[in-house]
Amino acid sequence: MKKTHVATVLALALMMQIISFSFGAVQATPQTHHWKHYVQGKSFFDKKKYAEAAHELEHAVAQEKKTASYYLLLAKTYEQLNQFQKASENYYRAGELYKKSDYNAYLVNKMRGDALSSQIELYAYEQAGPSSAKLAKHEPAHGLYIGAFVEYDAAIGPRNVQKFNQMTGKQHAMYFTYHKYGSPFPINWANQVKQAGGAIQLALEPGSGLASVRDDEYLRQFARDCKAFGAPIFLRYAAEMNGPWVKWHGNPQQYIEKFRLVARVMKEEAPNVAMVWTPNSNPQNQIDRYYPGDAWVDWVGVNMYSVRFFNGDVTQPADHVNPLDLLDYVYKTYAARKPIMVAEYGATHYSAAGKQNTTTFSMNKMNMLYHGVKMKYPRVKSINWFSVNTINRSENPERKLNNFSISENSKVLVAYQTMIRDPYFLPSVQSQGEANIAPLKNHRMAILQGKTITSVIDGHAWIKTYDPYISRVEYKLDGKPMSVATQYPFKFKLDPTKLSKGVRKLEVIVFDSKQRKAASKVVTFTVGGK
Repeated sequence: MKKTHVATVLALALMMQIISFSFGAVQATPQTHHWKHYVQGKSFFDKKKYAEAAHELEHAVAQEKKTASYYLLLAKTYEQLNQFQKASENYYRAGELYKKSDYNAYLVNKMRGDALSSQIELYAYEQAGPSSAKLAKHEPAHGLYIGAFVEYDAAIGPRNVQKFNQMTGKQHAMYFTYHKYGSPFPINWANQVKQAGGAIQLALEPGSGLASVRDDEYLRQFARDCKAFGAPIFLRYAAEMNGPWVKWHGNPQQYIEKFRLVARVMKEEAPNVAMVWTPNSNPQNQIDRYYPGDAWVDWVGVNMYSVRFFNGDVTQPADHVNPLDLLDYVYKTYAARKPIMVAEYGATHYSAAGKQNTTTFSMNKMNMLYHGVKMKYPRVKSINWFSVNTINRSENPERKLNNFSISENSKVLVAYQTMIRDPYFLPSVQSQGEANIAPLKNHRMAILQGKTITSVIDGHAWIKTYDPYISRVEYKLDGKPMSVATQYPFKFKLDPTKLSKGVRKLEVIVFDSKQRKAASKVVTFTVGGK
């Protein structure tokens, strides 16, 4: 080999060795440990240097994905930076890590994530053909039964549900009352509801405990009286069993046994009775343990309330809780098998805690629930408003906290009247085998994204953000201002006869209570037709 070739080879070999050494040195440099990133991030957080804290903590979670405390601090950091969607995502991640070991911690962090997340979806009514789904007893194919509890509403008075129909401007499909197990069927109350065109929901409560419930002459006669009544009955037996505040809590197996017993007797004696199994929305981790089984349950109910403060404590504001989040677990667990009934709901318009007028809160939550289920949860087939001022009427001092009475607040009454005018909210219950008692021009709501429209669209928006008090929603069509809405369900209208054919873009821009842009989304649809 020539010297020049040898020199070249040696030079190349040396160069490769240098490169290899350099590369190896880079690879060998130890990466900063995730704990050090976390400690540095915590130091920045404590000094209120939130941007620097987020930078360090993102490094920490990139390396270590199974430490909930990392995600929690990162979530709190993004909250301080007003980056609420990122905060929400990290609360969700922390919650998932707690799910198997500490379910309560999972729920707390899920709630934090729900409170800060932003969601936007546009819906439009569409014509639905005959339902192929097998319907439960008294279940409407489309729409939602409206109902109420008015026995303690001072402006209505006992045994006067027709006055509530007149006050709200619409007949209600059902009314409910609480009834002590062992007492005869409440025929007088039931008949006055029937005369007003309503079905009844009976909250039958075994106040003496589950042991008192037996297949005996009392239960058989009660069932025969139910049958003789003739109209549809929703029997909400021993509700809120998942909560320690009721006497029938604590023994799931015995509860299931007694629920099945009552259901069996009703099946044998009273074909007009639909059995409604109704937990409270919380505690969630107790709900499934009490489920009697599909064969014994006709409807799954849930009791839930929107209150300004948790437990009447002004240091625990609850503005951020979306009523659909309260419903979410029960719906996702059971709606594929059973129709869902919100058996009790109220949104306070006056809070004794803090002595606050919460009228806007009440109207907001009311519309969020009723219009929200119409868009997102179509198998919610009934909602019943608890129209009671518990500050004056509750026997339990711990519950003298909220005024849910529709009649005692004129603004809430008008909001309720306006809301239930929608034909989706049904005024009467159909018996088994009946056709839809109130044919709807449009039966259901469908997501607008990707749809082709050929006729006028009356659209609704499902919107939630970190701020429960959305000030306005702006709509822009192909970049040009189209309309503005300020109240749920943030309606908009699209008229294809005034639009050129083809793909169009509808932008939704949401503003929080401080007039800041909170979230936005672009939805595409196609204008079709001749």
